[in-house]
Amino acid sequence: MDDSKLNRHEILNENGKLYSVTTGPQSVAASGYLVLEINNLADSNKWMEVVRIEGGVNASTNIDILRNAPISVSGIALTPRNRNWSYADSSALSAQYVTQATDPTSGGELLTSVIQTGGSINIKYDGEFLILGGITDRQFSVRLANNTSQPNTLAISITWLEL
Repeated sequence: MDDSKLNRHEILNENGKLYSVTTGPQSVAASGYLVLEINNLADSNKWMEVVRIEGGVNASTNIDILRNAPISVSGIALTPRNRNWSYADSSALSAQYVTQATDPTSGGELLTSVIQTGGSINIKYDGEFLILGGITDRQFSVRLANNTSQPNTLAISITWLEL
């Protein structure tokens, strides 16, 4: 990361604009899915700028980044946490995750896909994805697909700037 981005992120974090959510470790069934969705609600008047995606997998897993592919079932709600502990956890965005045997996302567009054979996930985006508030909800999702024939422990976190 160049110095200008580092300084910008530091300044925005100092102003309470940097948030994150995590699923924590989840047991995912053979050929199952773990999806973490951030929803920029209609008329939020906020921009979500994705900074980083982190996590881990025990064995072969597809990592897919999706645009506007909402989770089609009720998920587990998460509270976005402000990375500057001097500020309240008051993100305008909502977050949820779900684990299940079939793909819980519907529609949308696949933006990128990689295969992780195991180990940690650390993908820096530094603002390559901007999710603007609009007249409809807009989703940014990370979908992990267990490529094995046995349960796999998966975890995913998303860090973003909210402007």
